[in-house]
Amino acid sequence: MVNKVAFVTGSRADYGIMRRFLSLMNQDSEIELDILVTGALLSDTYGHQVELIYKDGFNVKAEIEVPLDSSSNVKILHTMAVTLDKFAEFFDKNRYDLLIILGDRYEMLSVAEAAAMQRIPILHIHGGEATFGNYDEFIRHAITKMSLFHFAATEEYRNRIIQLGESPERVFNLGALGAENCLFIDEANVPEDVKQLPSKKYFVVLFHPETLTNIDVAEQMKNLLDSITEFIGEYKFVFLGTNADTNSGIIRKMVKGFVQNNENAIYYENLHTDAYHYLVKNSICLIGNSSSGIIEAPSLGVYTINIGDRQKGRVRGSSVIDVGCNEQEISSAINKLREIHATIKPENPYYKGNSAEEYYETIKKLLKRVSIEKNKVKEFYDMA
Repeated sequence: MVNKVAFVTGSRADYGIMRRFLSLMNQDSEIELDILVTGALLSDTYGHQVELIYKDGFNVKAEIEVPLDSSSNVKILHTMAVTLDKFAEFFDKNRYDLLIILGDRYEMLSVAEAAAMQRIPILHIHGGEATFGNYDEFIRHAITKMSLFHFAATEEYRNRIIQLGESPERVFNLGALGAENCLFIDEANVPEDVKQLPSKKYFVVLFHPETLTNIDVAEQMKNLLDSITEFIGEYKFVFLGTNADTNSGIIRKMVKGFVQNNENAIYYENLHTDAYHYLVKNSICLIGNSSSGIIEAPSLGVYTINIGDRQKGRVRGSSVIDVGCNEQEISSAINKLREIHATIKPENPYYKGNSAEEYYETIKKLLKRVSIEKNKVKEFYDMA
C-alpha cells in the first residue's frame, strides 16, 4: 500500500530544516511524497527559492502563490485569508493520508485550518515551544490543536503539547532536525564569495520583527546598526534577508541602506541552507533573533547574541547570550565574544543523533496507524 504524504513549505528556513527527512521519505517506494509550495518561496522579493526544491529532485505538486505584503497586520490577515481560500480548494480536490506542517508561520495556520476542515490528518513539527515576543506563539499552539500527531524537539516541549490536551501516545520527542542537519554541509552549494570570507573574522546578522511587544521595529534596527558601527572598521558584518512578518520591510530597507554606506558590510537576500550553515560555522557569532541561533548555531560551535524578546521562552544552551535591544548591551556582547568566541564548548539541548532517520522511522509507524486514527473523533486528553 502506498501512502500519500504532503509537506507544505513557505520559506527557505522550514524547507532547509526538512530536506534530509524529506529525502528519506522520497526514496521510500511505499510513500508518495508531494511538496506544496507557497509564501515567500514563490516571491521575487524573498529570492523566489522554489527552484531549490526542484533541484533537489522532489515532486512539487502545487505552487500556490499568495500576496505577501508585510506592511501591516491587516495585510498579513489578507494573506492568511487568501491562503485559506486557495488551500481549501486544493485539499477539496487532493486528498492525503498525512499532511506535514512545520512550525508557526501565519500562512501555515491557514493551511492547517483548510486541512483540518477537510479531515486530512496533520503531523505538526516543532510544536509546544514558546516565543513570547511574536504572534508565532499563539499560531503554533493553534496548529497543535488541529493536528493528530506531533514531533517535539525537547521533552519540555513534548510535555507542553500534552498539557494542551494532546494524547501522549501521539506526541514524540525526536529532537530538532536542524540541530543535526546543519552538520551536513555540501560545499558545492556554497558560493565562492562566501567561501572567500576570512574565517572567524566576521559576524553574521539575522534579525526579524517582534510582533507582539509593540516595540518600534525601526528603533530596534537603529540600535542594532548603531552597535555594529563601532566594530565595522575592524570586522566584516554579513547580513541576511529578514522574513515576511509584519514590518519586515522596514528592516530590509534599513539594512540595505547600511550596507550601501559601509564597505565591510555584506547583504544576502537568500542563501542555500548549506551556504547559510557554512557562513555561520565560520563566523565569530550569529547576531539577531532567529531561532537558528538557538537551535542550529550551538551544533556548529558558534555563540549567538540573541536580541530582545522574539525568542523569549525557548529552551536554550549556554552558548546563547541574551541581550536587550539597546546599543550598549549589544556592543558589550560583541566585545565579549571578540575575546572568547574560540572557547565555546558545544551544548545543544535540541540535538539528537540520527534525528532525520528517527523522524522517518516514526512516520512509517504512524502511517500504519493513520487509517484508523483519522476516522476517530480526537478527544481532549486531560492530565491527571
